[in-house]
Amino acid sequence: MAPDDQLPSYSDAPPEGHAADPESSGISRRRAVSLLGAGLGGAALAGGGGFLGYRRSLRVSSSDQAAVRRRQIVVAGGSVGGLTVAARLLRAVPDAQVTVIEPRETHHYQPGYTLVGAGIYSRSDVLWDQGELMVPGMRWVRDSVLAFEPERNRVRLEGGDTVAYDVLVVALGVINHVDAVEGLREALETPRAAHIYDLSSGEKYWGLASAFEEGTAVFTYPPGYVKCGGAPQKITWLSEDLWRREGRRDRIEVHFHTSRPTLFPEVPRVDEAVTPLVEARGVHNHYGSVLRAVSASDRLAIFEERLGDGETREVRRRYDLLHAVPHARTPAPLREGPLTRDGIGGQLEIDRETLQHPRFPNVFGVGDCAATGAAKTAATIRKQAPVVVQNLVDFLADRPPTARYDGASGCPLLTRYGRCMMFEFDYEGRLVNEWLYQSTRETRLWWEFKVHGLKRLYRHVMVNGYV
Repeated sequence: MAPDDQLPSYSDAPPEGHAADPESSGISRRRAVSLLGAGLGGAALAGGGGFLGYRRSLRVSSSDQAAVRRRQIVVAGGSVGGLTVAARLLRAVPDAQVTVIEPRETHHYQPGYTLVGAGIYSRSDVLWDQGELMVPGMRWVRDSVLAFEPERNRVRLEGGDTVAYDVLVVALGVINHVDAVEGLREALETPRAAHIYDLSSGEKYWGLASAFEEGTAVFTYPPGYVKCGGAPQKITWLSEDLWRREGRRDRIEVHFHTSRPTLFPEVPRVDEAVTPLVEARGVHNHYGSVLRAVSASDRLAIFEERLGDGETREVRRRYDLLHAVPHARTPAPLREGPLTRDGIGGQLEIDRETLQHPRFPNVFGVGDCAATGAAKTAATIRKQAPVVVQNLVDFLADRPPTARYDGASGCPLLTRYGRCMMFEFDYEGRLVNEWLYQSTRETRLWWEFKVHGLKRLYRHVMVNGYV
């Protein structure tokens, strides 16, 4: 990550009606970072509940602790969802028998990929040693899940072993499915296309965008579920701002093709605030537009566009720079196994409030792989993890689940370099804690929080179980 004194400088004032820059209010950048990391960031992470709320939520009776200790708890997946659940459970019951199945030796801070693509973070800023994130008490199985066998309460591993469980938490996340779009894989191998949903490709995109002088830049948003649904917009707007700041914008056309009917249909108030800001910057938004194929040799992106009468038409757009977000899908052991069902795209079948499997009650889910309908972000996981842990304890204590997840999630929406909207929302698309976030305002404060604060909170709070 660039040092503070190397971050881009901005002489432009915030848009009319938006919050002033912290520096113009007598708060230095370093002071803002300190404030966010130590105080406001902690309050935001806890949803305003604070440390006392966290402590109260971790109280487990001695009889419940005894019920947990006797059972084998297996967490399939060691990214942020699996680690947060496992760590929180061990905070509540330090001698619980918790096994985490995770093959990777390196942990990726995926919320930082957008900042890699924007030239703010480097590779080293988003990689950690996996072992350093495993809290004391976790048993780490360095292998991949081959198959789930819920009728036998066990997981088969690629290395040939099996792991038995009394309770299973599925936290496998989602993966990129580049081949869902004809020709996309070939296009991504050229010096004209990349995306920020992979670290190496994100590094490549920054190289392409920073050197891009003129032509047509095309950005896409795929159909189906998307990891961090705000990221395709963020990188579009940051790229546009980069080219504007460097005096190239009048030579570059920016097109954003989204499969959705608006920019943020799930949060109407944010959609109403963001859309005019983006349109005023000359970004051409194309709604109901799905990338179906790419011809790398002709530099053509081929879209299927929905029309108002229900018909569709083919739109061919020539590009000089293409940022194509791959489709997402769950890993094969989940999407092809017994824990999913028809109609949910291979995701984990789950009750969206209790996060418990309806057919296998000793199976719970967290994060991107779960079919809750909630946004697939780290902010979602920090709200889901306490629910999973509480209901897991309830299950082992032979009680009905008492905790409910309301769909709460959040998004630090980077609208341009140095400005960010921060908001939380629930299943109904209502803004949550708006008094704290000033949700529809672009501010420098939340930019600093995204760049400097969130990673610290992820690393030292979430994956350590303090949520």
